[in-house]
Amino acid sequence: MGIHEDARQGTLIGDILTRYVLNNSNILNELDPATGRAPLATAAVAGFADSVEQLLKRGAKADALSRDGETALLLATRETTRNRPRIVQLLLSKTPAGSVDATTSGDGNKTPLMYAILREDLESIRLLVKAGASLTATNDSGLTAAQVAAASSNKAVARALDPEKEQSALGKLVALVGSFLLFIVAWVNKTANGIANRLLGLNPTLNDDIDEKVNSGETPNKAEFLENVDEFVKNSPLERFFKGNSNYIQELAKKATELKDDPNTPLGQPDLLPKTIKVTLHQQVIYCDDSASMKRDGRWDAQVRLVKKIAQITTRVLPEGDGVALRFINQDVNNSETLSLQEIGSIMDNVSWMPRGDTPIGTYLKSKILEPLVYSKLSPQTLTRPLLISVITDGMPSQEKDEAFVEAIKECGDKLTQAGYPRESEYIDFAFLLQYSCPVTLVGSRARDLVGVKFMIGQIGTGKAAAAFLEGVGKDQDIADMVFVTSDQLDEKVSAFKANEGDLDRWLIETLFSPIKG
Repeated sequence: MGIHEDARQGTLIGDILTRYVLNNSNILNELDPATGRAPLATAAVAGFADSVEQLLKRGAKADALSRDGETALLLATRETTRNRPRIVQLLLSKTPAGSVDATTSGDGNKTPLMYAILREDLESIRLLVKAGASLTATNDSGLTAAQVAAASSNKAVARALDPEKEQSALGKLVALVGSFLLFIVAWVNKTANGIANRLLGLNPTLNDDIDEKVNSGETPNKAEFLENVDEFVKNSPLERFFKGNSNYIQELAKKATELKDDPNTPLGQPDLLPKTIKVTLHQQVIYCDDSASMKRDGRWDAQVRLVKKIAQITTRVLPEGDGVALRFINQDVNNSETLSLQEIGSIMDNVSWMPRGDTPIGTYLKSKILEPLVYSKLSPQTLTRPLLISVITDGMPSQEKDEAFVEAIKECGDKLTQAGYPRESEYIDFAFLLQYSCPVTLVGSRARDLVGVKFMIGQIGTGKAAAAFLEGVGKDQDIADMVFVTSDQLDEKVSAFKANEGDLDRWLIETLFSPIKG
């Protein structure tokens, strides 16, 4: 078929790539007679990140020029339609600083950054700016990248050029969100006999500016207030969170206050309550190991207790009808995304490890969790809640290649960025606020820009091979922005806190919070 066709088809990886290199060490930089492009540029334009990565590792020159003088980076920002941010990231890792802005007269001297701006590719913009792309170089129209961004109707494009201002803007959004939440709590507190008097350790007063927007300067009764709030948040991210439940505001205030005053758990204490709320407003997915080795050393019983405790903690302040998703490597159970605490308990009490169960952990992470809960929602843009996936395992992969687990997580990140869902930690960290608590009239931002997927991964048992595998997962820089691998041995912690539920709650919420704290 030929190396250039393999690059176009996405098959220029592994053994196929090795054979080409062994037969001709110079072939990686040979230009296609038809297109005038080297295999690297061809793979980049076609959107095959794996091929780009392997070609670069084999020695393909990132700054090699096509027949028309384009670098692979310029072509990727100009033409690539899938996996663009990941491919830009890979190319930048090997592109000399002097070639980051390389362009051609045929492109009107538009730089790669300018093309990323024109495509409103926020992730690629950030990567290029971080790599030193010029904001002042001009194209044939005399415009700089900053001027091209300023002309965009999407204000997020200009913000992406300046990380410090972008971070500041996010901080202002959070402040606005906080003001709106405190306004609601203050109003509920005023009319519900102080039920939210100490929510988050505060006694908020009514914000007159927000009151004017919500209530038009009137003094409504409770029913009218709820109608006003419903109207205020209609067609906004808030609408999805309220889910038509007119009592949700009171329920949230009531549950959070009850948690704060609950002497049986530290989750409502001032240092933990904000973390508890951040964690629980993520969609929780618990991914359990049910391989045969889980029968050893009390591992299964420890996992049962851990899963029940995660479900208990992460449903404390959610409205009725919200809940947790539960998946196993080898078994299929109720695939609802909103299992209640009682349903989780019933499942865990009625399943066990599989006598001949293996550990294809990456294969089923993709098919049982990522495909139904993430990928199926990307095209219709219905992924509107950030996910926190807790992975519990006692072993290293079997019945699949060792890299399958990391590759599944890496693919998840690639698909998110391809669909326009940023991977940066600050977006995930603020996602629960922006997605569920900020009216569009205040934010003016798309919900899809504010969600993502995070992984908390922990080991049960003392297997050295498993520990080494998870250590490698934690050190993989390609997924570092999505993954937190706890150094704690999960069953050991469960056993250590057996007599103290409060200490277990504190350790667990801190552990669950680690992937999303940014």
